[in-house]
Amino acid sequence: MMGNENSQLSGLEIDEKAVEVTDFWSHYQATINDSCRYFSLKGDGSVSVFKGEAALGPLWAISTPLEKFSNNLLKYRHPCIVRYISAWQQRSTLHLATEYVQPISQVLRLQTPLQICIGLNNILRALVFLHEQAGMSHNNVSLSAIYVTGDGQWKLGGLQYLCPFSELTSTYLKHARIHRYDKAIDPNEDSFEMTSKVDQYAFAALVEDVFKGHKDDEVPHLREFKKYCSSKLQHQDPEFRPKLAEVLQHDFFSHEFISIYKFLNFLPLKTEEEKCQFFTNILNTLKCYDEETVAKQLSGLLLSRLTMLDNTARKDVIPFILKPKNDRLQNGEQPGFFSLTLFKEHVKPRLLQLFGVRDGQIRMLLLTHFSKFVHVFSHEELSQHVLPELLIGIKDTDDNLVAATLICLSELVPILGADTVVGGKRSKLFTDGRPNSKPSIEKPLDLVTPTKLLQDLPCSEEIYHHDDSLMTLNERPSPVGGESIDDEPILRNKSLSRPESEEDWSDWDNSNRQLTLIDTTEFINKDDILLDNNLRTHYENIDLNKNQENQPAKSETKINPVPRTLLQKAALEAKRNIVDISELDIKNQKFEQTKKNDEFDFFADMTPVIEKPTIVNVSQSEDQPSFSSKLNFVPSDELGDEGWGDNWNE
Repeated sequence: MMGNENSQLSGLEIDEKAVEVTDFWSHYQATINDSCRYFSLKGDGSVSVFKGEAALGPLWAISTPLEKFSNNLLKYRHPCIVRYISAWQQRSTLHLATEYVQPISQVLRLQTPLQICIGLNNILRALVFLHEQAGMSHNNVSLSAIYVTGDGQWKLGGLQYLCPFSELTSTYLKHARIHRYDKAIDPNEDSFEMTSKVDQYAFAALVEDVFKGHKDDEVPHLREFKKYCSSKLQHQDPEFRPKLAEVLQHDFFSHEFISIYKFLNFLPLKTEEEKCQFFTNILNTLKCYDEETVAKQLSGLLLSRLTMLDNTARKDVIPFILKPKNDRLQNGEQPGFFSLTLFKEHVKPRLLQLFGVRDGQIRMLLLTHFSKFVHVFSHEELSQHVLPELLIGIKDTDDNLVAATLICLSELVPILGADTVVGGKRSKLFTDGRPNSKPSIEKPLDLVTPTKLLQDLPCSEEIYHHDDSLMTLNERPSPVGGESIDDEPILRNKSLSRPESEEDWSDWDNSNRQLTLIDTTEFINKDDILLDNNLRTHYENIDLNKNQENQPAKSETKINPVPRTLLQKAALEAKRNIVDISELDIKNQKFEQTKKNDEFDFFADMTPVIEKPTIVNVSQSEDQPSFSSKLNFVPSDELGDEGWGDNWNE
């Protein structure tokens, strides 16, 4: 659960559960949502909040312990002292916000001997600063006064007992003794006239506590340093105790690993020659040490602002630090320094901070090596932290920086998608114009769809097949009361059969019926000669046998038998008398009501005998629909546009 506090820090959310409770305050972890990447390496705005508690005693008559702690943090700033952020009063409780820190007691068992060595060096440097520059005595050097930041650095806290050396008296120490660490208090403290060396005695006790359980050979010169602390720093006579600045000169704080750490911390004080020589050989030296220890203690310093601005470091160090170690290396490819796991844990948080730095040289360095480490970020980190910073870069006036930024944005497109990187509405503007060089997968023989010919297409009528030897024409039966069969010349196929019922008749109004002489002008004009030859051939090959002459022609209507010779002569005569092809249409044919007496009527005996239909009146109501047949079919309006539509024959 998170609680929102009304404070000077907008967007502050404090955890409800305290990580540490002391006699003077409760320590909580918190986050600031808007802009606190500067306070922790996590990049999530993590901070620490101390809530003050009331305390009794003569030292707290004017101010509470947390108030003195807060005031001293604000006044005495040092890289090895907990960083002050803000303080405010809410009701009767004082709130102090600092950088993200953890009590050393919670992480000490996870510290390696080299980390402890570096941590003691930081605490010693902070004490030297208070003694030498500030003229103040800490009076509370112990595990309870030491905190660890997000990047593993030890920092000094517990400044509530801080006082000038001029005010450090036996009485003051007596009043503070009730809350001080017992092991760090000299038993003969009340009898000493000199009280300015209490921090030396407490520091020796701290060294013994932090190395408890570790062997003396795990760190160079550790055994000698322990003896030095017990004999020198805890000497019975305070006058023989050395200054803390002299302790920094001990070999324990001068071995190779801690020398690298010190060099990186004091980089601004080094000459160009010293820095060039240092960065040229640093990676080969660090390979001799534990990789995890190097990552925890030196990764932040190797990616500090001053290191990244050094020309030698940009060439010989940064390219290897910004690349995770990969077991599969291509020819000529340089390996990374940290493994992927350590890179994500210790280097990635620093990179998220560096993307927020508005320095052109640092940004160009990150853009140059962007492809090496982009895969270590999650989608959320890329979209929420990295991408917004990159989009700012494309608006810069430096053309080189803009060009490098666009290249990095292209690296994000396959990961986040173009919609996230580019934004806005997109549409398909380009097509693939490459020829299809790959052969399509062959279907099984039974699945291959053959090319459909015209006769294979669905149609309501049969398709006409051209035959030079035989002409097949559509036969249309005579309707009731219509024209006679003798008025229309027809050539029938030998296989033509009589329809069995009324439903088998062709639709009268079907415009797509079989191709006939009546419906197709082009066919008649094209095959006039063919028709004449066929008629002549049939006429010359007539069998004069009486049985054949008297054989009746099949018809759908009841007609008298007519000799074949008469039909052929009539057809030939009718064709010769045709002036316009349109006269063949039954609708356009003209009939003479009276015939000349001198003409021989060949079709006199062909008049069909048609019985008049019997009409039966059936009473129908207005609501009852009338009976319909195929001859008086009226299309229903409800059919609409169903079916093939206008392009059915395409």
